[in-house]
Formats: sequence, C-alpha cells, structure tokens
Amino acid sequence: MRRGSLLWIILAVLGAACLALVLNQDGTIAGLPDNQFASLAYYGVWGLALASGAILFLRTNLAGALKGAAIWGLAFLVLIAAYGFAPELSALKDRVVAVLVPGTLVSVGDGTEGSRFMSLRGADDHFHLDGEIDGKPISFMVDTGASMIALDRTTAESVGIDTSQLRYSQQVMTANGVVGAAPVRLDEVRVGDIVRRGVAAAVTESDGLGVALLGMSFLNTLTSFDFRGDRLILTD
Repeated sequence: MRRGSLLWIILAVLGAACLALVLNQDGTIAGLPDNQFASLAYYGVWGLALASGAILFLRTNLAGALKGAAIWGLAFLVLIAAYGFAPELSALKDRVVAVLVPGTLVSVGDGTEGSRFMSLRGADDHFHLDGEIDGKPISFMVDTGASMIALDRTTAESVGIDTSQLRYSQQVMTANGVVGAAPVRLDEVRVGDIVRRGVAAAVTESDGLGVALLGMSFLNTLTSFDFRGDRLILTD
C-alpha cells in the first residue's frame, strides 16, 4: 500500500471519529459511551499509524517517514481537541441551526434553575416554534397575550380534535374581533424537548392562520421565559 493511501485511510478514520463525537447527542456512539468511543478511536488510529509508519519506514527514507509521523501527530491533536471542545462545538452547532432553521428550539445548556432553550425571532417579528399536539406536528406562535393555547378550527382538526362535538360557549378576542371558543384539554404538548400534559386550550369557531397560539397555559408551566432582543429563552 502506498504512503498516500495509508495517510488518507487514517485521516478518513479520524474525520469520522471527530464527526461522531461532535454530532453525538445522547451520550452513546455505536452502543458505547462517548468517552469509551473516543478512547477506542484514539488507540485504534494510533495503532494503525504506528503499524503503517513502520511499514513506510522500511520502504522509504527517514525524512519521508518523519514527515508522515508529523502529519499523523497533528491529526491526533485535532482528534483530542475535537473531543475536548465537543460541548462548545455542539453549542455552536445549535446556534447555527437556530439561525438557519426558523422555528427550531435549541438547547443552550443547563442553568441553576433548569434546562434552557433558545429560539430566534422570525422575519414577521414573531417567535415561531415547531412542536406537537398529541403527537401531531404543528407550528406555534408565541403569544403572551393569549391566556391559553388557542387553535382555529382548521388547525384543531389537523391535530385530531373533532370540532363537530365542541360547544363554543366562550367569547374570545382575536385579530378579527370577538369569536366563539370551545374549551378543550390537550393530552400532550411538546415544544422541542419541553413536554407538558393536560394543557388547557381553546378552539375558535373562525379559521385562522394555520398556526396555534402558544399562550400562558403552557408558558406559565415553565420556570421562566425571557425575551432578549431577537432571542426567546425558555427555562424548563
């Protein structure tokens, strides 16, 4: 095997290990805890480098072998740095995702009061969050002026609510004026990694924007929620 081929194999293994460590979210990789995986990758690549280095030393001059050893040493430093700074790299990746994918709620670490999540303001000057109601995907718009989660009739039907059985016994104010609303209770509401069960909500008679208003019946269950410029911080 040529020296160049050996080097590319080692670099490929190194790159795959670094990528797995940086993107890992659940603490395990290939069934191993991430620290064990890192150790296995480290010693495996180191053994491959030593073995290939010995072969190359026999086939080429000393200068070429030392050059190859220097490159491999640098590659190991990159692996160690990637593992050591994995939390920082993961946080940076989350912030990039929040910018590139509107509606994404990303973790920004655990504080003294609980887990903290961040979302960025949308182009329409509102905060939109992707979530689920009773297991069905839905887009939320954060509205602190709404006393509870509010869904228009079409949106309610899209998450499995039978609107024909509802009694619109309440009156609520919307952007289109006063409309009838029916109280409901949602089995499960999920926004990112935040999950609440038995959340009070209301279904309005009118058709709306195709989004659910994330009102205070959900927000009040959080430890805190803060608007910081173009960022929304939710603490669970």
